[in-house]
Amino acid sequence: MTRRSPAPLLLALAALAAGSSLAASARADEALEDASSTIAVVCAPGDRFGLRVVAELESLGFRAAILDPAADAPASRASLEASARDAGAIAAIRAVPSGRGVEVWIADRVTGKTVLREMAGDAGAPDSDAALALRVVELLRASLLEAALPAPPPGELPATPEIREKLRVPAPAALADPPSPPPSPSPPPSPALRVALAPGALLSPGGLGAAASVDLGVVWMPSEHVGAVAFAAIPLTSARIERANLDVDLSVQLTGGGARFTTRAGRWAPSADLGLAVVSLQSTGMVVSSSFSNGEASTMTVAPFTRLGLAFAVTPTFRLRADVLASVVVEGVSIQIAGREIATWGRPILLSSAGIDLGWF
Repeated sequence: MTRRSPAPLLLALAALAAGSSLAASARADEALEDASSTIAVVCAPGDRFGLRVVAELESLGFRAAILDPAADAPASRASLEASARDAGAIAAIRAVPSGRGVEVWIADRVTGKTVLREMAGDAGAPDSDAALALRVVELLRASLLEAALPAPPPGELPATPEIREKLRVPAPAALADPPSPPPSPSPPPSPALRVALAPGALLSPGGLGAAASVDLGVVWMPSEHVGAVAFAAIPLTSARIERANLDVDLSVQLTGGGARFTTRAGRWAPSADLGLAVVSLQSTGMVVSSSFSNGEASTMTVAPFTRLGLAFAVTPTFRLRADVLASVVVEGVSIQIAGREIATWGRPILLSSAGIDLGWF
């Protein structure tokens, strides 16, 4: 007769015990999770106000368990805490009518506190129950939030992560994302039309001295960086050659126009002009070339020019500015007496000026 080994039987018993343990652990975890999000509402079935409280709790993610109070059982701390324990809830709420509205009892097992508050209702409001129910739920949230303090009140139940997540208050917008400072007010735009007035000195190395002039200019800037410019350098004195028994004067006037490249914004405004200038020369006591006789003579030619300038805005309409113009007469002007050249002019031409610049609009 063969004796059967007990090993398979022992393995089966061990597996059964392990399965029972896992099932019990899962039920315990599920019960703990339910308890961490369950609020007991003590009210009669079909109570309108109690159902509004339930709806507000569920909108926050809590589970609400409605408990029917015992007949003629007065609201008290002991009875409310017992109701919360019987339902496996973290807190219990009961509201009983009062002369002014409702008397609210809240037993909070997380903080170990019982809150009693009388709330006045507004009978004339279209839905006074909804407003009161919202205030009751906010009162519960205020009690539970004390569990997040550095030294929370000792309670019967721990504040689980689920409770903290449901009661998490988002950071105010002013703290989470501070508003950007308001942008600095932009300076008023500089006028597009400007008129310049500047005394200056006209010089062309070659034997003649410098001459004083006044530089008049008009600038139109329809855009921020490109515009048109026109100017006239009107002579105030003549360039002179003084030798024995000889006085020679040369009066030069420049007029021209072209394009200006600059910026209208900012206190400092550099500029660059490119264009063509008409050079008018008037001589006294000399000939400008061999085709002219002694006495008075005049001639005119065209020359390219470039001018660099810098303006400082005292106000948007009033500026101080300085400019230097450079040009060249390609063939030059020969100053001759009795067939003998005594000076040249126009290689190069330099006009420097400094004055004011006024804006119109």
